[in-house]
Amino acid sequence: MASIKISDLRPSGLDLFVDSESFLNDLNDSDLATTNGGATPTTVTLLGAAWLGYSIGKELARFF
Repeated sequence: MASIKISDLRPSGLDLFVDSESFLNDLNDSDLATTNGGATPTTVTLLGAAWLGYSIGKELARFF
């Protein structure tokens, strides 16, 4: 059975992180603190209100 030896295995996109011009060098703690995945209190409130409205409408639809 043939065997294959791989000596230089590098994941694709690795050079984006190890390059001397990497954007990761420019990040600081305040930049990282402002990144919260888009779940702001306003977003959570709006989604909660939409879910509540849907639930109320669904229950009212059972009577009509």
